[in-house]
Amino acid sequence: MNESGPGPDSLPTLHSSLPNAPTDHASASHDIISAATILATLMDSRPPTSHGEEEMDDDDQDGGIPLVNDVESPVVHPPPPAMTAPASAHWNHVGGLADPFSLTPATHDPPEQHAAALESLTMGQLPASFLVTLGLPEHILTYSILDIEATVHSMLGIEASAYEEHLVVQNKETFLHITDFFHQYAKPPKGASIGLVVTEVPETITRDDLQGDKCDFQGIDWSYLYASREQVRAKRVSFETGRMQPKIREVRRRIDPIPDTENYFSFRRMNTAHRAAIPHFQLRNLLATTSRNDIYYASRDRVLHTDASGATATVVMDLAKHMVEHTQFSVTTLAAAKDVLIVGGFEGDYAIRDLSSTYVTPHVYGTIQDKCPESKSHITNHVHLFDCRTTYTPHAVLCSNDSGLRILDCATNTFTNSFRYPAAVNCSATSPDGRLRVVVGDFQETLITNAETGQPFEALNSHADDVFACAWADDGFHVATAAQDSTIVVWDARYWSRPLTVMRSELSIPRALRFSPIGSGPRVLVAGEADDYISIINAQTFESKQVFDFFGATAGISLTPDGQSLFVANADHKFGGIVELARTGWGRTAHVRAEDGEVVEEERMADWAGEEGLEGDRRVGAGWRERDRRGACAFVGDIMV
Repeated sequence: MNESGPGPDSLPTLHSSLPNAPTDHASASHDIISAATILATLMDSRPPTSHGEEEMDDDDQDGGIPLVNDVESPVVHPPPPAMTAPASAHWNHVGGLADPFSLTPATHDPPEQHAAALESLTMGQLPASFLVTLGLPEHILTYSILDIEATVHSMLGIEASAYEEHLVVQNKETFLHITDFFHQYAKPPKGASIGLVVTEVPETITRDDLQGDKCDFQGIDWSYLYASREQVRAKRVSFETGRMQPKIREVRRRIDPIPDTENYFSFRRMNTAHRAAIPHFQLRNLLATTSRNDIYYASRDRVLHTDASGATATVVMDLAKHMVEHTQFSVTTLAAAKDVLIVGGFEGDYAIRDLSSTYVTPHVYGTIQDKCPESKSHITNHVHLFDCRTTYTPHAVLCSNDSGLRILDCATNTFTNSFRYPAAVNCSATSPDGRLRVVVGDFQETLITNAETGQPFEALNSHADDVFACAWADDGFHVATAAQDSTIVVWDARYWSRPLTVMRSELSIPRALRFSPIGSGPRVLVAGEADDYISIINAQTFESKQVFDFFGATAGISLTPDGQSLFVANADHKFGGIVELARTGWGRTAHVRAEDGEVVEEERMADWAGEEGLEGDRRVGAGWRERDRRGACAFVGDIMV
């Protein structure tokens, strides 16, 4: 995972970033305390990640940072001896911060300005004045509370962890939050609309609630804002296209988009009470589903469970007590399959939970022991699960930023293999038979490797930048990869000489790929972009697709094992939540052929295998009768084909 941008040491000091600011020690200390006060205020206002009280059903329930209304302020150093009396007056007798709203206008911004900052943070934005105060560029309006926390820690001289160092990396491709964008670029003339700030967000939006511009997928009433959703979308596309890096603009010029003519999924529901938290802008695999009743998503140091109906979240993993090198566990990626849930963290740490137990079972915590000493970062960039060919037990593949790929036996919590590659490994996928593996990372080649030895035997060249996502289809032949250059490439394992097709994303950077599972109907490839778009691509011809658009950052995508529901985690601070899309195209494709001069119409399904193959495949979650009720079986007369 390639990261560029200023580290904590390169951030400007507070007093040097302000025009005509005094440079004496007392004034600098005063400004630092002001920044820390702002941090404490914002920390106390962090919005909840789920609605209502959360049941703590993990063994680690007596620690951690609660995310619902009672977040603790960060620990800061006592003021230096040279601090002036007015500044030191804002410290209480135990060395902590006093009530930020008690600050006097004579030495700090008025309380109403702090209140405005709190409201802005809740809406997913930060005032430009606050960004300047903290030495952050004004034009980047997508900082989170974590970014501010890392910056203030740097100012206060607190040693930054690897986690905090990654937080200050600027993402030049990120879209503006929709609230910022609407207020600054998309709203009608002044006075015609009060904007998105005061828009009420329903806890649940269902298919029956949709009323065009009166209520869209995210519950936004565009008619109330005197601007149609279509108009705002068009302005946003134009604006973000203008901000694109030249290399991505060139890709879009060379590759024509495939038409949006398919209808594989339809909107079913959005639950706004559940928000996944993105710890790093390049890592977007923070959602996993094992059924419609079991949805898992990550929020900093916890994994929460809900269902398609939006039930109150329960904590299935509370990782707050686990520290590695003085860094709190932060979930960077997760995966779930059958009875196993596994997460990875920033320092090579991981945790596994058995989902099959009737009783509440503790998770198993561990960390990689063979860290590369030359690497400064050991982030677990991606994890996926597969069944081992020899033991038939679930194994996890952990892709690390230290150029390592490790195989973990989840049943025994032991590493069976460890492989090294030329640079950071960002993602991998194992073939259905467990023999091959595709490996991608901070190198432009796509490596096809022996799954047991890790040895590459094909190096495929198709991308012009680092690759962040890959997937292997259930037919065993099709392999898809997605890169920072905004391209999506599909290969056929029977012919590695050239790619089957090269597509481009809709608008943003593709960060996650999923092929539909076998037995779920027409084969599709789902591409989750970093912001605003999910493309559901025809994986039979790769010449058409369905586009589902929304406003917000994508934290993860997941298909249920039967392929009938596609879940999307939208991490937008105000209009985010978990979206469910339901299958609509059930797989009957009509073909007409001539037989002895007579025209015969037949139906043939477009799944990864024919009905005969599906009946004998243990991965298929539904029998032929259930698939027939959905229209996912194909017959000619009384004969199944």
